[in-house]
Amino acid sequence: MIEPSEGSDGAARIEQLITELVRAAPASDAVVVDELIERLRHTGAPLARAIARIVELVAEQLIDPGIALPALAMACATLADGLRGRLSDRELEAARYEIDTLMPVPDRPRPILTPDVPLFSVHARRPPR
Repeated sequence: MIEPSEGSDGAARIEQLITELVRAAPASDAVVVDELIERLRHTGAPLARAIARIVELVAEQLIDPGIALPALAMACATLADGLRGRLSDRELEAARYEIDTLMPVPDRPRPILTPDVPLFSVHARRPPR
């Protein structure tokens, strides 16, 4: 279980900040983003760190806010309940896993194509006589 670092007030403020981001989407207020990230990092919980990283990526426009913000809002509500002592580590870890799935993954490397016919077997055509 998360140790309440700021109690219910900190949890409530995190929920207020994520709600402001959701309402303002797709635009985002840098002040709101910065405060949310700071509060999440101050919490120190693995779920809070995961949420903070995704919020950063949304603010940098590396993750679509339409996809991420609903999941972030749910995760923040879960975190807030954890800060209030209402959830076990199991529920918090499940929420962290869900948030981690939003992380962008690198593109697959393109396969190396090899020619079907080796170059030495290709001959120039001679024009007909």
